[in-house]
Amino acid sequence: MENIYQMSGYTLHLIPTKKFKTITISLRLQSPLLKETTTIRTLLTFVLIAATKKYPSTKQLAAYLDENYGASLSTHVSTKGKSQIININTSFVNDKFLPTKENLLEKQLQLLNDLFYDPYIIQDAFDEVIVQLKKKELKEKLQANKDDKFSYSLDKLFEYMGRDQVLGIPSTGYENEIQDITASQLYQYLLKCIREDVKHVYVVGDFQENIVEIFQENLQFPQNQQNYLSSYTFESPRAEVLEVIEKQDITQSKLNLGYTIDCDFTSKNHYAFTVFNALFGGFSQSRLFQVVREQNSLCYYISSSYDAFNGVMLVNAGIEAQDYQKTLNLIEQQLSDLKNGHIQDEEIAIAKMMLKNALKKTNDEASSMIALAYNRDITGIHETNEEYIEKLMNVTLEEIVQVAQNVKLDTIYFLTGKEFHENY
Repeated sequence: MENIYQMSGYTLHLIPTKKFKTITISLRLQSPLLKETTTIRTLLTFVLIAATKKYPSTKQLAAYLDENYGASLSTHVSTKGKSQIININTSFVNDKFLPTKENLLEKQLQLLNDLFYDPYIIQDAFDEVIVQLKKKELKEKLQANKDDKFSYSLDKLFEYMGRDQVLGIPSTGYENEIQDITASQLYQYLLKCIREDVKHVYVVGDFQENIVEIFQENLQFPQNQQNYLSSYTFESPRAEVLEVIEKQDITQSKLNLGYTIDCDFTSKNHYAFTVFNALFGGFSQSRLFQVVREQNSLCYYISSSYDAFNGVMLVNAGIEAQDYQKTLNLIEQQLSDLKNGHIQDEEIAIAKMMLKNALKKTNDEASSMIALAYNRDITGIHETNEEYIEKLMNVTLEEIVQVAQNVKLDTIYFLTGKEFHENY
């Protein structure tokens, strides 16, 4: 059960469990997802954990973590609908399992504090050598995403479907903007994050009773009354389906479909849509997997996913170029069947069971427990896993059909080989 405390400039969420020998802390900073700041915000995640004044190089900081029984420190950036989130995570051995008391919790909190309030700064700027190194790493990461055709094609779907809207802004930023960001600008942006970002801190593990006092003493931020929107329902400006076909020198084609659904994380029909997606393409027992892949052998892989923060549904498939139209038709046929209520009770029962099992597995990893709690906290959905499961179990056939009827194909992005012909 999550225990929540309002601290100085952040909300502290304690998730006690005896499952792990480690304690995991996740600090999440939320701000609006904006085209103007997505790149500098992403670069900041690379630079922020590279060094501090006390440990002024990546090597020295890594050595400090190693000395503390291999404590980890990582960061990444993600999006939640209309918000961009900086995630800073640290995990370390619980003192209870060490031969002597090391106060690792206090040490890691002090390190987190130093990242923000005592970074390696030279004349009001991050160290230039570190910044240039991290720019190179970010560019390499973005290039790797381009080389991974699954990631590339998914990014392109979002780009075309969400053009001139939040959906089309990449969480990792724009490669052509990286080099122009100065070390001074980056430091000023850090100060802005300290002042304006909405902050949540999650702790998972078997921690001591005075943990709240330890946080009060070791981690503080300026008071902040901001409230940024995250979940929303995407509305498309298009009356007709947008079809984009890109040809590259590849062998396996990537088919990506984006649907408007009139539903998001905060909608009343969120639970019904979760079950619908499980039926349609969310699991190996779903319609898309069983009919398109298994029965018709049209795909290397196929699945649907419900993006509850942007209020859209996606379908991703790896196919042969000549099966393009056939696969599209079969996907549309399965969707039409669900819209018309051609669903067996057994199918619904299996979909609900798969969802229930997937949710229970989140208790096996601290990161999954935190992710689930954070999704609820930033959307104001106050429910336990048990309450969530009960709502899924109570979804009816009529509710599934109702949400299915609101599903509308909006954008097709097809990445295929140079030999592809339109008459396929």
